[in-house]
Amino acid sequence: MRSTRNILPWVAAGVAVLSLPAAPRALDAQTSDLLILVAPVAVTEPVDRRFGERIAEEIRDGLRIFPGYIAIERDDARDLIDDYDLDERTMTAIEWQQLGMQMNAALVMVGTAVGVAGGVEVDVTFLEPNSGDRLPMVPFTVADDDSHEEAGTQIMGQLGQGIEYLRSLAFCGDYLASEQPMDAISNCNAALALNPASDRAHYLRGRAHMLNEAWGDAAADLQRVVDNNASDTDALESLAFTYAQLGDGAASLRYYQRFLDFRPDDVDTRLRIAYELTQAERWAETVQLLQDGVERAPDNVGLLEYLTAAALEAGQTRGEVTDPGMIRVAVDASGKLVELQGDAVNPSTLSNATNAYMLLEEYDDALAFSDQALAAISSSDGSGEGEMSREELLAQVHSSRATIYDRMENPEMGVAELEQALAYNPDVPDGRQRLAALKLKAGDTEGAVADFRAAVANGADSNQVGNALFSLGYNSYYVPQTRVEYGSIDLGELNTALELLDVATEFVQDMDLSQQIHFFLAYGYFLRGSAYDSRNEADMACAPARTALSAFQRVSSHLAQAGTVQAANQEQIRVAIDQQLYRQESIIEESCDRS
Repeated sequence: MRSTRNILPWVAAGVAVLSLPAAPRALDAQTSDLLILVAPVAVTEPVDRRFGERIAEEIRDGLRIFPGYIAIERDDARDLIDDYDLDERTMTAIEWQQLGMQMNAALVMVGTAVGVAGGVEVDVTFLEPNSGDRLPMVPFTVADDDSHEEAGTQIMGQLGQGIEYLRSLAFCGDYLASEQPMDAISNCNAALALNPASDRAHYLRGRAHMLNEAWGDAAADLQRVVDNNASDTDALESLAFTYAQLGDGAASLRYYQRFLDFRPDDVDTRLRIAYELTQAERWAETVQLLQDGVERAPDNVGLLEYLTAAALEAGQTRGEVTDPGMIRVAVDASGKLVELQGDAVNPSTLSNATNAYMLLEEYDDALAFSDQALAAISSSDGSGEGEMSREELLAQVHSSRATIYDRMENPEMGVAELEQALAYNPDVPDGRQRLAALKLKAGDTEGAVADFRAAVANGADSNQVGNALFSLGYNSYYVPQTRVEYGSIDLGELNTALELLDVATEFVQDMDLSQQIHFFLAYGYFLRGSAYDSRNEADMACAPARTALSAFQRVSSHLAQAGTVQAANQEQIRVAIDQQLYRQESIIEESCDRS
């Protein structure tokens, strides 16, 4: 998996980083003056309607001596019912629940009474109006619809156990809010012993397990809640986070996206989903998710910053453009950020924009953005830059500028920019090797070789450096000279090639590659001697013959280290060398003695 550290340097400081979702507010744990809204029990004929109303009166009377709770006066409830133009006799349980929310009730009692064989079945529940959580109550049967007092007594008896459940649930929430997960779990367990079907208790216990980092236990509780109530956004968000901690990115994304279906304007969660997608390197999906968010919140800086970085990554692979449209999205998003923030724009945004323009080969715009980035970073206080320090950001921008100048065929400026980058951060990726390559292009072979050696001394892979030197020397300088007549060989280019190949042998540890390089060195010195001999064919002069002889004499030592590489060609070279050694020595004997 690729690291997003450089492409998204600010993520660690932003809302996109996964963090434990905010703890739920605890249920109110106070032990006095909690209000209960008591609705008349709904009856089904032939049960007398007054039976339901009388049960309600029995409960209101019973609550007068019930510790910690008090019934809302019926007249107060009727006044509000009239205000909403409702009819108490036809109100549904949901309407009573909504009325309880309006009246700040801790609980709402609703129920039904239906005639059955042997009497009247009464099924009453007390529910928490905001969460919909219900106290554990069991239906019971009374003799007839005159048995309202017995019904009231049974309900009040069960209410006592229900209140104990509610109290345990409240303490669970309070301990959770106080970040005491073990006490929270103990109280939730007590609540579940009284009401095993309670989604609220499972949710709170799941959150306590999250706080305790017991992710498997948390997932079990939260999954149960989500399976029972697919629209519970708190549980969806917590479950998504939990699956992320368990390493199940697919499940995490699935539940985050379900959460977003219910709350599409929740930017923080959208960014969390984007983070999960980037961890899975699903860049195109990340971009689409963020673009949808920007459509809903076009001026949201966090979305635009993430979109800039993600689109830049989505449009290229190791510096090669694979989707120009994505790179253009990055450019447009960064432009919007500059428009919104002006001089306060995040330096990382400017750095990303620089890279985007560079990938589009719009180098003037890339340099302009990089100028802005350097100014912004230099004037910042170093805060708000995520995982990267000011020096690292400056180095990143100067490194990008070096690449831009290289592509503009201005290696001298590229050298200057990369040297500045390394001054800010000596650990710029492949910095010394890149600097060496730029110095070669600028004609500073000696400096290039010194930087290659420095790269190895600083821990660079010696085989990698040796191979880079060999590839550069062979492809850029050596091969062209093998395609011309001896007399047309560019000795300056060939000498550069031989110097690079010779230095490469210092670093290469791989025997096969080393033997290959020695073969090309042998043939290269043969070419060098042949070039001097060709130029000296008419004059038969002393000095060129001595130079040619020196080159030919170096061939054998390299062939001795070439193993069996191109064995047939080696034999031909040896035969040719014997002839050339005799020829050059003869020229020297005749022309040098004569001079």
